[in-house]
Amino acid sequence: MAKVVVENVYKSYSRSKVHSDETVELKNQKSSGKTTAVSVLRDINFTVEDGEFLVLVGPSGCGKSTLLRLLAGLEELTGGNIRVGDRLVNYLPPKARDMAMVFQNYALYPHLNIYDNIAFGLRRNYSQHESPLQNFLVAITRHLPRSMRYLSAKEKSIRDRVRYVASLLQIESLLYRLPKELSGGQKQRVALGRAIARNPQVFLMDEPLSNLDAKLRTQTRAQIVKLQKQLKTTTVYVTHDQTEAMTMGDRIAVMNDGQIQQIAPPLEIYEHPANSFVAGFIGSPPMNFLPVELTAPLTLQYQQFRLTLPEFWATHLEASGEKSFYLGVRPQHFYLDVPTEANLAVTVDLVEALGSETYISAHLTEDDSINLVVSLPPDKPITVGDSVWLAIELNKIHLFTVNDGRSLKCKSN
Repeated sequence: MAKVVVENVYKSYSRSKVHSDETVELKNQKSSGKTTAVSVLRDINFTVEDGEFLVLVGPSGCGKSTLLRLLAGLEELTGGNIRVGDRLVNYLPPKARDMAMVFQNYALYPHLNIYDNIAFGLRRNYSQHESPLQNFLVAITRHLPRSMRYLSAKEKSIRDRVRYVASLLQIESLLYRLPKELSGGQKQRVALGRAIARNPQVFLMDEPLSNLDAKLRTQTRAQIVKLQKQLKTTTVYVTHDQTEAMTMGDRIAVMNDGQIQQIAPPLEIYEHPANSFVAGFIGSPPMNFLPVELTAPLTLQYQQFRLTLPEFWATHLEASGEKSFYLGVRPQHFYLDVPTEANLAVTVDLVEALGSETYISAHLTEDDSINLVVSLPPDKPITVGDSVWLAIELNKIHLFTVNDGRSLKCKSN
C-alpha cells in the first residue's frame, strides 16, 4: 500500500501523434516550426492517501484516461512528478511501479484458462527465483491432468494465491474455463482477480464497468467497493459515469478540458460545487441554470420572476462585485406552488413517470428558450401541456458568475 502524489503534471502531444479520441481542444496550443503541441493535461496536482479510493470523473476527452496511463507508466510525462510512496516513478517502466491496471476491455489471454490468466503475472515474478529445471518441469506438466502436474514450492504458493482471489470474487467454479466461455460480468471479475493476485501498492481502473448492463454494473460496482475496503489498497478509478463516482469514491476529482475542476468527497461536490461545470456534471438529472440580474441587495430578477434571497447571501453578493449571475437549482429543489412573482410559470413538455418520482421537462411560459427539468412526487397528476407554477427551496440554490462560472460557495448555517 502506498500514497500517490501527482505534482504539476503536464502532458502534450505533437499534433501528428494525437489520436481523435485522446484530443482535448484547448486554447493554449503552442507552435514551434512545423510542429504544433496540443496540451492534453495542465497543472494536475492531487494526492491519493494510502488506502484511499479516488475517482477521476469527467466527460469523454477530458484527459482522465491519459492521466491514468501516466500513472501506470504507459505514457511519458511532459512535465511534473509522480511519486508512489517514497519513490519518484517518472522514469520507471510500468513493471517497476508495482501497480496493477484493470482495463475497460478486460484484456484477458484468450488461449489461457481463468486460472492461468490470474496466475500469469505471478509466474513472471516467481519464475526468476526458480531453477531452470523447476521452471521446465512446471511448464511441460502444466497442461496435464492436475494430479500429474509438477508443483514447485513457488507454484504451490501461486495456486494458493489464485484460489484465495477466486474465493474473494466467487469465481472458483470458473477457474478451468476459457475466457470465451464466460459472460461479460464474469470476465470483468477475472480481470479484477488478475490485478488483486499481484497484491500491488496501487490499483488503477479504467472504466471497468462500461461494457456491462445496468443491473450487472450495479452489482459489480458494489463488489469493487467491498473488495477495496477489504484489501485497503490505494485505488484510482476512471469513469465518465457520475453515478459511479458518487457511490464508489472516498473523494472525487472532476476533470474538464485537461484540468481538475474540484477534488472533494462526493456529498461536498454535490452540495457545494466549485463552478457551474461541476454543478451541471454531478447530479442526475443535471442542475438547471437561469440567468438573473441583481436588482437590489438581495433581489434576483429574470423578466417577471423576482426572488428575494435569505440574509446570509448579502456578504457573498457584495464580495463578488457582480450584478449578473446564473441561478442554479437542482430538479429536486423545485416544488409546485401558487402563482406569485417569486415563482416560475412553466409549461410542461414531457412527463417521465419512474414510479418513485416523476420527472417533467418544461419551458418558461414567457420564454420558451429556457428549459427546466423538475423532479416531483409520483402522486402529482401532471400531463403534457399543463401550465404550473414552480417554487424554489431558497436554502438549496446556487449562484455562479457569468464570466467564469465560479460559484459564490455560500453555505447557509
